[in-house]
Amino acid sequence: MQRQKFKQLINKYLNGEASVEEEQLLLELFDSLQESDTWDEETMGIKQQLEERMLQRLHLGIRQSQQQPDPKALYGIIYRVTAAAAVIMAIIGAGLYYSLMYPVKFPVTAVNKTPVMHDADPGKNKAILTLNNGEKVVLDSARIGTLAKNGNVSVTKARDGQLVYTVEDAKSSDSQAAYTYNTISTPRGGQYQVILPDGSKVWLNAASSIKFPTAFAANERNVQLTGEAYFEVTKNAAKPFKVSVDGLNVKVLGTHFNIMAYNDEDAIKTTLLEGSIQLSSGGNSSILKPDQQGIVKGNRISVMDVEAEKFVAWKNGYFEFNRSSILDIMKQLSRWYDMQVVYEGKIADDEFVGRIERSAKLSRVLHILELSHVHFKVEDKKITVSP
Repeated sequence: MQRQKFKQLINKYLNGEASVEEEQLLLELFDSLQESDTWDEETMGIKQQLEERMLQRLHLGIRQSQQQPDPKALYGIIYRVTAAAAVIMAIIGAGLYYSLMYPVKFPVTAVNKTPVMHDADPGKNKAILTLNNGEKVVLDSARIGTLAKNGNVSVTKARDGQLVYTVEDAKSSDSQAAYTYNTISTPRGGQYQVILPDGSKVWLNAASSIKFPTAFAANERNVQLTGEAYFEVTKNAAKPFKVSVDGLNVKVLGTHFNIMAYNDEDAIKTTLLEGSIQLSSGGNSSILKPDQQGIVKGNRISVMDVEAEKFVAWKNGYFEFNRSSILDIMKQLSRWYDMQVVYEGKIADDEFVGRIERSAKLSRVLHILELSHVHFKVEDKKITVSP
């Protein structure tokens, strides 16, 4: 009876006809039938092929919802990926994005009851500007208008909050101005956008910093990065733009790319969206094309094809989980919500696929993840994760 019900539900889901309640029941049945001795291939088909069809259905739904978004719908799907393939674990709505502006409606029995004793607000635009003389300016509380002036270079906070460097007469920039450096640093729970002296735009993620000259030299544009940033570089063939980060050098003329280089990650990942860039580390180098990612471990560079937009979802206001482990997910949440994370017991090495808005409170994000059999307890500034 259980297998027959499962077949009916999976057919409705694959055809896009399942209701929210039926999707939730499907997940519960699928989970209960995971043991090999209870899976009947003759009746239900080959499990791996079914999982692949379910994942294809997810991708189709994502493309459709991108083309025709419904602002009134409650969106939300989370996948848990087992060792072999993708398996649906929790469906919270009819669409494929986590839009947490609306109340989540699903059976109460599906929600883990681990208490959230405290909560945390999402990060916001905040950063510190350190001038060449050591003076620090707290940007989120700074007034709108000119914050500093050095020779022919002015630093202005725009009405939308971004920081803008303006060189009044680029041709008259002297060599001393070219080597006057500023640093913008975001704390945990912060992000910020800056327009560099050449017009290039930089989005800094949480716990990141960029150091740059207030006026670029005649033949090059060099900046130094820690953490993560997305770049939209102004084209200038006569002045290559170079980013240095922990032994990796990225050289570009004009392009859009993302660099993720946190100290607690096991590799530096550079993802290209537009144009072309050269990666150099040690004596090795590689050229990236759009929708490619360069992964640097030590001096070794490997290149793989990716969906580049997924790796800049943070800049657009989302967490994007792309076969992410719970450990990877918690690193992102820790930085954005400024929380310490500790683990109790053996955490499963499942992987997750999904998207959640970064504007949600921490408790909302954790409640979604709890549907995939992970437990959380929040006390003060600490999240405890347990199986």
